[in-house]
Amino acid sequence: MTPAQVRMARAAVNWSLDQLAQAAGVHRNTIHNFETGRYSGSPEKLRAVRQALQNAGVEFIGEAETAGVRLRKPGAGAVAAAVGVAALGTAAGAAAIGHSVLVVNSAPEVRSLARSILEELKLNVIEAETGEQALMILQEQALSLSAVFSDAIMPGMDGVVLANIIMKTWPAIKVILSTGAASVLDKQLPENANLIARPWRISEMFRLFKGV
Repeated sequence: MTPAQVRMARAAVNWSLDQLAQAAGVHRNTIHNFETGRYSGSPEKLRAVRQALQNAGVEFIGEAETAGVRLRKPGAGAVAAAVGVAALGTAAGAAAIGHSVLVVNSAPEVRSLARSILEELKLNVIEAETGEQALMILQEQALSLSAVFSDAIMPGMDGVVLANIIMKTWPAIKVILSTGAASVLDKQLPENANLIARPWRISEMFRLFKGV
């Protein structure tokens, strides 16, 4: 069982860290640290986590780069089809996504402006202040997200790094980076990233997010 399998399994059954921790009898921090690669996990705790997810209808399939999950629970066919095999680190990891946009920016006033524009398009908006916080939200809610709208230059993890992580882990999620710095154009952007200059043009925002 890999960290990515646990993340995808939780998403497939719509469990939070707390729900999995309660079902497995394992502390939530242990599961979080395993999912983020900070902790390899004791065999007995990992068995408890795996058993809890299996009891919820998850099947663990494949090994190494082809490792994934699927649902076997009756009536969960639609979710299983959406999640698919969810192979780690490949385009096969793309899963069905919803219609929420994660806005990532350290400035509250910028997040507020983005929210007002995106809500005009009937999109649900989730906010994060940093790239690190955005990753935590993605681990919890990736299946409900259709796009990430991030500042390209931020303290800590910048938007370009975040975009590359999203491309490798959640390739079905569209990434739109916002920047007022020409230097960002010199960086290698991932294939799933679009770039919009700041200050934003409303028409350009609508074009990029239309249909998300």
